[in-house]
Amino acid sequence: MRMLKLVIIDDEAILLQGLLDTYDWEGMGFDVVGTAQSGQQAIDLIQKTHPHVVLTDIRMKKITGLMVMEEIQKAGMDCLFIVLSAYRDFEYAQQACELGAYAYLLKPVEDDKLQEIMRGAYETCMERLESKERYENWEKLLMKDSASFLQMVVQKYVQNRIPEEKVKEVFDTIGNVLRENDRFICVCVDIDLTYKITNSLDYEASRFAVMGSLEEKIRERYSYWKFEGEDGNGIFIVKTGENATVRELKTTLETVKSEEESPVVAAISKPYKGISGMKRSVEEAKKLFGLASASGASAFTVPEEIEEQTGGGYSSDAELLIINAVRKNNLKELKEAFVRFIYCLPGEEEIQCQYMHQVMLRVELMLKDSYGIDESIKEQFRNYYSNISNLNGAKTVDVCYKILRGVILSRAEHIPGEEVRYFKEYMSVAMAYIEEHLDDETLSIVTVASHVYLNPVYFGRVFKNTFQMTFKKYLLKQRMEKAKRLLEEGNGSIGDICNQVGINNPSYFSHLFKQYTGQLPSEYKKEYES
Repeated sequence: MRMLKLVIIDDEAILLQGLLDTYDWEGMGFDVVGTAQSGQQAIDLIQKTHPHVVLTDIRMKKITGLMVMEEIQKAGMDCLFIVLSAYRDFEYAQQACELGAYAYLLKPVEDDKLQEIMRGAYETCMERLESKERYENWEKLLMKDSASFLQMVVQKYVQNRIPEEKVKEVFDTIGNVLRENDRFICVCVDIDLTYKITNSLDYEASRFAVMGSLEEKIRERYSYWKFEGEDGNGIFIVKTGENATVRELKTTLETVKSEEESPVVAAISKPYKGISGMKRSVEEAKKLFGLASASGASAFTVPEEIEEQTGGGYSSDAELLIINAVRKNNLKELKEAFVRFIYCLPGEEEIQCQYMHQVMLRVELMLKDSYGIDESIKEQFRNYYSNISNLNGAKTVDVCYKILRGVILSRAEHIPGEEVRYFKEYMSVAMAYIEEHLDDETLSIVTVASHVYLNPVYFGRVFKNTFQMTFKKYLLKQRMEKAKRLLEEGNGSIGDICNQVGINNPSYFSHLFKQYTGQLPSEYKKEYES
């Protein structure tokens, strides 16, 4: 335990000695560095020892405890004052609180109350000290390597780990970081999820090559900060004063994709001014990246006419584009409409959700009036409405996009080309979901189909065409293969393994395992025991 310095003040010698002898100050984390029996002695002692906490009586001759507090404050010293007062001095206690006293205690002092107050004072002082030490470390880092330090500050800021005021303070300290016309554009990039699943061995190599190539090209023209996002995707915050940067970055991404021959998924934000614009650009790019990942698109970017706008606000035209895309059963237009819609949304998350909710209601009404809605689509809309309070802005957009795309796909089932184009991304998500939930006994084609926003019948047909087996056989295969791995590794008892593969009946598990491998689990396990 770190020891903090304590000064105790009381003009009555008996009471002062009683305070010293009665309490285990060291046990509470305090080293008593001095005592005083008068106000002037107290002032001199505090200025000499610089204590963290001062425990003082209010009523003293000539110089009171209040006067001591005022004098120490004038000197600019930072310490916590805990004042002692009798009932008759309650007015003094109020004044002490107005002067910023941490707490006051009534005489005679209750042991439990004093210990509680001292614990609180200790924690408060430690927080102050740790904060001060962090700031001092920041200053040292700033002097040593301003570029690396700024990179760290920017990353923490966009991750909501430090406030904007602190970032501004750092920028002002370094100087020449921001010019008047500087804006920030965020690029969020990764390799397509499908490729990650189906080519796991090549994924990291491809990702490394893409990130390296992209960074090299960005470095040639722009100042930037780079770090890894929460989901492992690359985040580039590009600083620029040029209006054409968004289009140039899109061209750069397309070049990298072509050169590296990798399925790049990326999103580019609009340019935003100022430190707050930096965070806004990241939030926008992450939103669009989620949409890009869901659709399998190469890149989402700002349409030129939107990029050149200075502000305009939300327009119902953005809603109409989505509605008409669904009306025409056009997936390409739906994707483009959602991009435009996202850029038109206001900054407040609650209002974003309201606008998206409005779009869903209008689409549902249009479908009822024109094409009709089958039960599976109705269920998806109902699920969305019942869970809307649990969705943030970004998640609302993602969920609504998947639902509306599912509407289009369900109405285009009879067109083979459409099925071939889009079923792979569904299967990638489905495979990942199955793998993650193998321990769930209730896992079924209904739950997986629901996760990827497809009708179970349609999902089952696409699944069989993809894997050349039914969903039921695939699920059994995955569970048995996982059970084999666990038995080979000796991870737990057979009962534990049953639970890990979602078959909670050991007898039934043994029956299925023997059917699949020709051996009982116990026999299979013995082969791998040393």
